[in-house]
Amino acid sequence: SISIMHPRELGGWSRFIVFIFMSFKMRFSYFLLACSLGCIIESSQAFQLSSLHVSPSQRQLASCKKYTPTRHCRGGPVPVKATATAFDEANKLPTYSRFGQVKVKGKSLSVPIGLMFMLGSFAWACLLFPIVLLAYAYSLLFDKLRRRAVDFFVALWAKGAMTCLLYWPKLEGRENLLPANEACMYIPNHCSYLDIFTLSGSIPRNFKYVSKQEILSIPIIGWAMQMAGHIGIKRMDRKSQLQTFKETVDLLQNGNSVVTFAEGTRSRNGRLQEMKMGPIKMAKKAGVKIVPVSICNLYKWMPGSAATPLAFPRNVQVKVHPAIDPKDKDEKEILRYVFDSVNQGLPEHQKTEKLVEQE
Repeated sequence: SISIMHPRELGGWSRFIVFIFMSFKMRFSYFLLACSLGCIIESSQAFQLSSLHVSPSQRQLASCKKYTPTRHCRGGPVPVKATATAFDEANKLPTYSRFGQVKVKGKSLSVPIGLMFMLGSFAWACLLFPIVLLAYAYSLLFDKLRRRAVDFFVALWAKGAMTCLLYWPKLEGRENLLPANEACMYIPNHCSYLDIFTLSGSIPRNFKYVSKQEILSIPIIGWAMQMAGHIGIKRMDRKSQLQTFKETVDLLQNGNSVVTFAEGTRSRNGRLQEMKMGPIKMAKKAGVKIVPVSICNLYKWMPGSAATPLAFPRNVQVKVHPAIDPKDKDEKEILRYVFDSVNQGLPEHQKTEKLVEQE
């Protein structure tokens, strides 16, 4: 008998094999063969890893809680070169990602995977757009302030886009989610263009985004986000920032949850950056709770230096932390809690360097 693995359990090579077989609409028996080949590849890789000799110095490095040249572990300091190697190893892409990868104007892109993602996500958007129009008309009549029907189909589109990349994030901390009818401010780390897809497709709640104005201008996809009531901001325009502050507070007070990236822009190396006070002030003025969120292991699959996903994402996790009520609390204290919560939930290679230097 053949043991079949769910695509979520397969690695990069096996996912690629399954996709190739399925994309050509071959018979089911070939699909079983593809899954079997994937299992064999995964098993052989696991055997090779388990057979490697791990030296005491490597164990010592793995036991370190921070990657920094000044960090000391039991037995002495960790060399700078060793920590850099550990960081590079954590962000290393699978071998198959080299196939079809090119650079255009300084940006890396994968031709096969990029086409798969862009065409797939655009096809999903086109398929759902007529339904979004109906949901928008319904929302204007019966739910103008929240537009939850449009939110539902935007989240469905995000799940379809993730399916095109054969990845399904794992949600941790579901018990920390507030009731669906309670508005809150979600503050995650921001390290990849895939962050929005990942949050919308994994957190079972309706929410709006505060994102760059350019995203809302994308045909079909951006139109749907505008109909859902998402907010665009021009980061270098002071007037736009003040308008965004007012619109976000209004959204929160009208019962909508909002996602804001407090770092302001995507991280260049995947590590958590300094957070700004703006989202804290918005939540406090609106009188809603703040929920910190950690997006883990997503950076390397599509960093800021890439124009498309470079490989099929694996081991992506979304961790929801306990909410904090900003009422009667100092803004700096709130920001520190949010920052520490997000940072502690991240894997070691994504944790901030600035915080380590202060220890």
